[in-house]
Amino acid sequence: MKLTRSALDTILTGYSAKLNEGLSKANTDFEKWCDVVSSADKIESYPMMQLNSGMTAWIGERVISKFSGKMTKIENLPFQNAVKVNRDDLFYDKMNLYNSKFVDLGISASNLWPKLAAIVLLSNPKWADGKNFFCSDREINDDDASILLDNLVAGGFSVENYAAARLKGRKMTDSNGDPLELVHNLLIVGPKHERLANKMKNSDFLEDGVTNDFKGSFELEVNGRFIGDYEDDFRLLCTTRGAKPVIVQKVKEGGLVAVDDEKDSHVFKTNENLYGIHYIGNAGPGLPQLCVAGIPAST
Repeated sequence: MKLTRSALDTILTGYSAKLNEGLSKANTDFEKWCDVVSSADKIESYPMMQLNSGMTAWIGERVISKFSGKMTKIENLPFQNAVKVNRDDLFYDKMNLYNSKFVDLGISASNLWPKLAAIVLLSNPKWADGKNFFCSDREINDDDASILLDNLVAGGFSVENYAAARLKGRKMTDSNGDPLELVHNLLIVGPKHERLANKMKNSDFLEDGVTNDFKGSFELEVNGRFIGDYEDDFRLLCTTRGAKPVIVQKVKEGGLVAVDDEKDSHVFKTNENLYGIHYIGNAGPGLPQLCVAGIPAST
């Protein structure tokens, strides 16, 4: 095949189709527990928002839900990936040799957002008030230091620690101390604890023969990023409110771009075409009331 401009454009179209095939295999589980928003600035600022317990009796002036002046800032970052294609293979009509690489390129691109979201859960970043997203002593009322937000269990995944996390979620209050009545309905564990989590979700009895009080009490996500140093971590999230525990902000999800002109310096020197993608975005913490973390104590 003569590598004319028309031929190269046709090749780009074919590889773009393979990229889209990979994108169609996207893991969308993260959308259950993330606010996915569009972004147009280098850094986005989100006000420190408090959940409230709902309707109240109208006595005197209307009670207005307020935002704190404190902000969580999420800086957008660039991400890229690329595939090299030998022009000799294209000349001899062997372009199909690279089809699987472009499918994988699409899969890796689609997995960027759940990867960034999982990193937020695992890295325990700072929230708007300067404290870690997961902590046991967050003050949420400037006038009453006894009203605290506690969304941290000091321990890895077990039946007992799941029960402790569930109780912490049930005891969440608004800044006035009124119950939020949250149901933390989604459990995230790593592959190490998949078997136990499934047994807790589906079985009448646990391995020791004790009645399983938690059967059917949660949805389960086994997240492949909960491995290594994080293999014993777990997260218990509430996904039934309008807000979500994590924010994923997207600026750009680009299509395939080619460097394929024989006059380009890279093509001239290497006899290779480059095909790449460019994404921009990031993720950050949303509302701490909506997620309880089980984090083993550091050794």
